[in-house]
Amino acid sequence: MIQRIKLNRAITLFCLCSCLWFTAAVHGQDLSRFDLSTDDGVNAAREAIAGKPIDDRSKRCIRRDTNLPGIIVVGGFAFDYGCRLQGAFVNSLYLTADDKAFSRAALGALGWKAGNQSQRERVAQTWVAKGLMAFLTVVSLKNADFANHPFQPPQTSIRADGSIAVTLWVRLPSGRVRGTRYELREYRFSKDGDFAGNTTVENFTATGN
Repeated sequence: MIQRIKLNRAITLFCLCSCLWFTAAVHGQDLSRFDLSTDDGVNAAREAIAGKPIDDRSKRCIRRDTNLPGIIVVGGFAFDYGCRLQGAFVNSLYLTADDKAFSRAALGALGWKAGNQSQRERVAQTWVAKGLMAFLTVVSLKNADFANHPFQPPQTSIRADGSIAVTLWVRLPSGRVRGTRYELREYRFSKDGDFAGNTTVENFTATGN
């Protein structure tokens, strides 16, 4: 009898520790109790996380893409800018954009761990273009604003240490700036899928329109 009690206590302690470890490892909140298949459900989950209502404009900052199965990108509305990235639901787990596990969780959900080199490059480019840049416009084809400016379509490269870099042009919200603003950005990921930083390589404003 005493041995059975000790065994039950040990099992309970093990389960508790496992749950705590899992929660710490993923750095996210489990929102599976909400119906994330609808925008109303997503916004209900967002309000539960924030502990307060979110404004109507921010409620429309939700992006779903068939190239990102299981991932819902959300943002907050900012005047003179539009929607800004705040975080994402990854298979019902919510992570903020500044969480160190943010990109790793997303890439993992997209098959990073089992993918070969070319698959990882494709996954990384998709995550940047459709996830991190969900509220910006990625420029995939040269337009008239690049008539006198070097252009390249989105590119992905792998480095000797196994890390991957994604480089692409994005069009920024105009805000109060006259003209159309563009930035060439580089996003880097370690071989394990961790976000390793980003850099603005080049930028210009087209004012000829």
